[in-house]
Amino acid sequence: MATIDNDPAFTSLCNEKTLQSQKEGFFNVFYASVAENFTGKNANWLTEVYQRLPTDAEKLRVVYDDPVVAYEVLGTLEHVQPVFRAKDARFSWQRREQAMKLLGENKFQQALMMACQAVMRAPAQGVDKFIDKGLTLALALWTRAEVFIRMLDGKRAQQDLQLAVKCGLPVKQNAEYYLRVAKCYALCGEDGRAEVAAKLFHQLSGHNDYALGRLKEDMEDLRVLKKETPTVEQDRSLPALAGAGENVELKGCSTKLKLVGAQEDPRGRYVIAAEDIGPGEPIVAEPAEAACLYPKFFGSHCYACFARLIAPVACSECCGVAFCSVACRDKACATYHRFECQYLDMMIGSGMSILCFIALRIVTQAGTPQKAIEAGQSLLDTLCKHTERRDPEDHFKRTLMTTFLLRCLQKAEFFGRRTTESPEPNPLELQVGAILLGALQSLQFNAHEIYETRVTGEHRFDTAKVLYLGVGIYRAASMFNHECRTGVLRTFLGTSIIFHTARTIPRGELVPENYGPHFLRQPKAVRQRNLRSRYWFKCECKACIEDWPQMDKLTDKPRLLCPNGNCGNVLPYPGKPSQRNPKCSKCKTQVHLEASVKMVEACDQLYVTAAEMMANEQVDQAIELLKKGITIFSQVAVPPHKATHIAQEALRSCLADKGNVNHY
Repeated sequence: MATIDNDPAFTSLCNEKTLQSQKEGFFNVFYASVAENFTGKNANWLTEVYQRLPTDAEKLRVVYDDPVVAYEVLGTLEHVQPVFRAKDARFSWQRREQAMKLLGENKFQQALMMACQAVMRAPAQGVDKFIDKGLTLALALWTRAEVFIRMLDGKRAQQDLQLAVKCGLPVKQNAEYYLRVAKCYALCGEDGRAEVAAKLFHQLSGHNDYALGRLKEDMEDLRVLKKETPTVEQDRSLPALAGAGENVELKGCSTKLKLVGAQEDPRGRYVIAAEDIGPGEPIVAEPAEAACLYPKFFGSHCYACFARLIAPVACSECCGVAFCSVACRDKACATYHRFECQYLDMMIGSGMSILCFIALRIVTQAGTPQKAIEAGQSLLDTLCKHTERRDPEDHFKRTLMTTFLLRCLQKAEFFGRRTTESPEPNPLELQVGAILLGALQSLQFNAHEIYETRVTGEHRFDTAKVLYLGVGIYRAASMFNHECRTGVLRTFLGTSIIFHTARTIPRGELVPENYGPHFLRQPKAVRQRNLRSRYWFKCECKACIEDWPQMDKLTDKPRLLCPNGNCGNVLPYPGKPSQRNPKCSKCKTQVHLEASVKMVEACDQLYVTAAEMMANEQVDQAIELLKKGITIFSQVAVPPHKATHIAQEALRSCLADKGNVNHY
């Protein structure tokens, strides 16, 4: 076990996973075809030529120019073409018909699924005039609006009706349109507007009093049903930061934090407490610099903000991704998605990892090459990438991936219309390529997985589990160093990251995050190997130095702080009342531990009561009790302590309940 934390093969595997997510992706074939040239007189090309080039830009340039590799690289890149799932008016029409049939059978959820597929696959207005006279999208939205009305969701029905009009749905002399609008307003409690819409329906229906009477009856029935089945939409917003607002040096962070250290420091730059911080305090609330959804969630979550989709809004060109709103769609399609849209399926097929998508997104969301270079370099300047320690083969693979991403950008006209079809980059393209290559190195050490809490049953905690949706990069959050006992509780709201403190952190002490290997779940040797292989450092936190036991072997009797002033010594927990007055080995005085024991017992009781509050779904009350118990513990004892570590995880669950939560 002595050498388990220094495993080159495992390190290579970890590096590869940050570049490629699938073994079957065609990028492996691309690399293999190039690597075949590293034989004979070229066997040392990577170390003798490639590795000796001092900058990422020069390393990228050489793969296009050096005859050892250029032929295979250029030949492969010539084949990059748009690959995406296009719209299909006939398919949309079929799904629309199925939705209406299911609606007639009162199968609302199935009808909604069909209607959503009809919306997603429908081409834009006028694209296919042979089906629905070019109004397939408008009619799909019209159908989904009716489904939402039947499901008592007036707000979403109204949004679909408005979209349908924008997509060409005839409104003039359309009595049925105002009938549905009146129902939407009735469901939303806007009775005045509902009456106006009803009057318009009456006029356009030829003053049909019977039809108006039926409409008013339907509106009243909808109001009654809506009252019987109210929907509660919980307000979810980023928490106010602890302290005196936002930190000037660390955007998105509390003034209770301070950035120290330097890039050349073995620990890099890292965050400490600028003043005493109590448990449960919000110290980071930071929007993502860039965030990408895992492809398997493209059909269930918003491509932009990661919200669960209920009434998806489609891209006008592809069917590969969906958005939760017009605002999210328009923002994405105005910047990054217009460059990614037609190449998304090809990129997924390459087998490239989610970190490659993030690297590309850092560039595409900037909108122009010049802005991408400026914003990308600003971000990379804050992140470590360990280029000097990277194996030349691994670095070369990342360079090869960069050529593929750069070719996608060229073909998508991110650089404008090019005068040549050759993949060889011009100076501006090469600068953007250097940003991509730098990101492909630094993201390995700095990205965060974004999760939601998925509730699969009635109880919000008993049936909850963490589901990882995608990955984000955060400028400030990346500055937190690791400890195997975390100092922060990480939650997410949309793609924004939130840190609350997990425990009391005195002024001047490190505010640590946990990168994944936690002492409760993994033994020291495994943690050390994982951290060295994935993040390239040896952890020397207290949990490692003292080799704390895992959860199943944790003690309920923690060590106690010497109650004598600022002694700082720790004493064994007294097993018997007769052992509660020992002599401290450091300050050489006899101390009384009775009060400390009672305070630990009080902590345990607070944790038990908090658990009861969680069982009753009284989240805010549970949070306050957990914070109080963790605070008391820090005043009299030191970890490890089983009950306190469980309480910290319970606190994270309570705080996560205020973030990304989906009920299925």
